[in-house]
Amino acid sequence: MIERVDKVFIPVPNAAAAAEWYAREFEFTIARISGRSVDLSLAGGDACLTLTEPEPGSAWSPLLHLDAEGSLPCFNLYTHWEDLHARWLHGRGIPTTEAMETPVMKVSELVDPYGNVIGICHEKPESFFYKPYNKPVPPMFHHVLAVFIPVHQLDSSIKWYTEVLGFRLHNHWGEGADLMVGSGETVVTLIQMSREAHERAQASLKGRPYFSLQTPGIHETYRALSGQGVRTVVKDKQVGGDIRSFHLYTPEGLRMQISEKELVKVG
Repeated sequence: MIERVDKVFIPVPNAAAAAEWYAREFEFTIARISGRSVDLSLAGGDACLTLTEPEPGSAWSPLLHLDAEGSLPCFNLYTHWEDLHARWLHGRGIPTTEAMETPVMKVSELVDPYGNVIGICHEKPESFFYKPYNKPVPPMFHHVLAVFIPVHQLDSSIKWYTEVLGFRLHNHWGEGADLMVGSGETVVTLIQMSREAHERAQASLKGRPYFSLQTPGIHETYRALSGQGVRTVVKDKQVGGDIRSFHLYTPEGLRMQISEKELVKVG
């Protein structure tokens, strides 16, 4: 049903100007410009960063931490560089948080000029997601490593994501779980929170999806999920009733986007 995480959304006031900044600073490639959004591709990743402008008449606000006290961003970018590019980023005037280190990873966050918080992660050899390289490999960031999802009830959430969306449980460490999505390399990581922290995380998202899941058949997936009682909202209906994407709500109220795999014409 679901092939992979195909996009993470970064809200910006002007997508074209933001795309120029991201391409200049991080060597991301502008893959597509469409209306009020710009897709940026990372060198080794199958998930895009999509810069999105607000709908006309809607207020703009940046993507903040899901949990500021726990330094939990909405997603993170993987780098082979152990120093997380801290010195280079500071030299460019890009603020970062102090690096935190665990037995399996080293992480920090950067803040773009628009106030969006973006995680940075380097995996150690002890990590399930470590990729060995003889030396650091350019460019700065290589792919979207993980999308983080706040949950209050971890076990029931794992059951829903695996049974309803078809994700695969990869690692359960007690207070969270890593789920694999189809054949994609971007992981969905569930983070268990108290009820109060979970409510704050949901409020920080302002009811908007911050990532998209790709399906090979949008109509079939829509019917299958609707048939299981999943609340769905069609946002992109075309002439003739065709749809290219829709939004769904998880049992705990998180909103996410489902998009159809796009056909690319060659030549």
